[in-house]
Order: sequence, then C-alpha cells, then structure tokens
Amino acid sequence: MDFIGRIATPVGKKMLMGATGLGFCGFLMVHLSGNFTLFKGETAFAEYTQTLHALGFLLKLSEFILLTMAILHVLMGVILTLENRAARPERYRVTALHGGRTFASASMIYSGLLIFSFLILHLVGFKFAPPTGRSRYPVVVETFAQIRYVAAYLLGVVAVGCHVSHGFWSAFHSLGASGETSLPFLQTCALWLAIIVAGGFAVIPLVFFLRP
Repeated sequence: MDFIGRIATPVGKKMLMGATGLGFCGFLMVHLSGNFTLFKGETAFAEYTQTLHALGFLLKLSEFILLTMAILHVLMGVILTLENRAARPERYRVTALHGGRTFASASMIYSGLLIFSFLILHLVGFKFAPPTGRSRYPVVVETFAQIRYVAAYLLGVVAVGCHVSHGFWSAFHSLGASGETSLPFLQTCALWLAIIVAGGFAVIPLVFFLRP
C-alpha cells in the first residue's frame, strides 16, 4: 500500500494527527520560551523578534510547515470524528464518558475547534498587527490591558491545556510508541505538559493586565 493509501485508512489518519500533534507540542514549548522574554522588557523582546526575522527563508519555511500541520491536524480530527459518529451514532452518545474516556478525550474536537478560533484571534491581534517602534511590545501591552481580550486569551489557553492533556499521550499511542507499562508515564507527562503550557501562556496576560 502506498503512502496516500495508508493515510486514507483510519489508522493512517490517527498516525498523521498524532505526528502533527506532537510537532505542535514542541512548537508550543519553543513559542512559550520566546514569549517569556516579554518579562525582560521591550528591548529584550525586540531583540528576540529581530532574531526570528533574521532567519528569513527559514522562518517562512517554518511558518509554512506549521500551517500545513495545522490544516492536516484539524482535517484529520474532523474526518475521524465524523467517521466515528457515523459508525456508532447510538453507542457514541451512551458511552462518551465511560470505558476510560475523560472529559478531555470526549471534548477533543470541541477544544480543537476552540483552539483554531483562538489561533486566528491571536494571529490577527499580534502577528499581523502593525508594530509600534522596534517591536510589537507596545501592542502586547495595549492588548492585554483590555479585559475582554485577556478573558478570550485565558479561555483559549485553557482549551490548549485540555487538548494537550489527552492529545500528547494519545499521539504516542496512535504512533504505536506506547504500551501498558509506558502509558501511565506518558499520561503523567501529558498532564504536566498541559499544566506548564496552559499556566505559562496564562501568566503572561495576567501579569500585564494586573501590573500597575
């Protein structure tokens, strides 16, 4: 069976979704560490953004890869959800929260779509916002002074944490890289990763909103 044929199978779709999900987990950690330069002040954040822009073609390539991964991840998630519901419409409703399923696993499609909406808001608010001075630091300050945006941002990062708490260990399972002995360890790692990611991104708008 060729590559396209493998991806077309349910197992192939799960593997592709798992691989792209793990890629995004790595991106989240890198992005979070970069965003923490905001706490060092405008100069430090400007230097960070200028370093990224200096990558030129590599930055554009990375953004293209991330966009492709996002499209594939969302597409595979929606297709698998529709296929599962079509295959077992009654049983799905009855057993949604049983058989080892958790709120995070049962709501993956919803948290994923919420994250997608949050991502659009984030890109419009920051990446595509015109810079002020040397960087977008003043844009960050102005944006996080607005309670409605802070609330939307916090809702978005909660969805990210919920998604990661199940998606991280589930990705290893979909890729065939987990077993009965390693599964509890991966689930613990997923929980801590979710806490770090959601907590880390949440603290940024809170600090800027609450500071004098």
